[in-house]
Amino acid sequence: MKKYLYSFVLATLILMSTTVVNASNEVYYTNRDNIEMTESEYNNLLNLGFTEKQIYKMDTDTFLENKDIQATVLGETGKYLKQTTIMRNGIKTYRTEEISKEEAIIEVALQSQQPTRGPSGNYYDGIFATTVIYLKTKIIGISNTTMRFKTDVTWLTMPSDRYNDIIGIGIEPSKVAISSTIKFREDWLTIYNTFGYDTICAPKIESTGGSAVFTLPSGSLSELESYIYFNVMKQPNVGTITELYNSGNYAHADSNVSISDIFSNYSVYLNAGIEVDLAYASYYDTTPPAYAAFEGTW
Repeated sequence: MKKYLYSFVLATLILMSTTVVNASNEVYYTNRDNIEMTESEYNNLLNLGFTEKQIYKMDTDTFLENKDIQATVLGETGKYLKQTTIMRNGIKTYRTEEISKEEAIIEVALQSQQPTRGPSGNYYDGIFATTVIYLKTKIIGISNTTMRFKTDVTWLTMPSDRYNDIIGIGIEPSKVAISSTIKFREDWLTIYNTFGYDTICAPKIESTGGSAVFTLPSGSLSELESYIYFNVMKQPNVGTITELYNSGNYAHADSNVSISDIFSNYSVYLNAGIEVDLAYASYYDTTPPAYAAFEGTW
């Protein structure tokens, strides 16, 4: 009788164990590329700072690199930025200003009714175009030795100029250094509902930050967004860190400068953002930095 009970209990435990394993490996989500994810893997990606839309579009390599990393978003901030191109005497000038979410919604609605506000007057004076982007940056805790910095850029209205833009993250060089490769991706959707994406860029690692130069897609688009991320570690001999900052930055090209030319003529910093050298400064409209902050113990 005891032998029978022992066998029954053992069989029950094995069955329960098998059920638990199967449940943990159940497909919770399938994305656009038919990548099947468990609930744990999906949540890991969210906690690494990927948005639901980014997970939906995610490629296999990015999924495999990140699916098992357990992390926590420790700090994040986002800002809406309105970029206005103004024509004076046939010469373009540019102005970028931070606006509220409500103002961004109104501007997007206006653009949908009148996408391009053309110049007027004998000397082509007037507003040439207005675009709105959403810039968001994050600090993500991975381990006692590693943090991840990530910045997303979403175009809420499509840019008319499509050349080689710069996306970057400024860091505190006295506290941290970049400890991984630069990861970049841009995604778009055409007005004909055709998806496209690209990971080709010219990545740049500096003591003051990481960035990438990349080419915007052509054609008629209804969606356009990009992101960049990399890992950081403490600088040698840096003890416990109780405050840490990064800054998300973007520079939009309004003229055609080759990637090879601009690559060696800009840098990214925590406070100054993306600084383009004088020879090419007039070709780029840079955004005010968006700062993410971590306060705690690391």
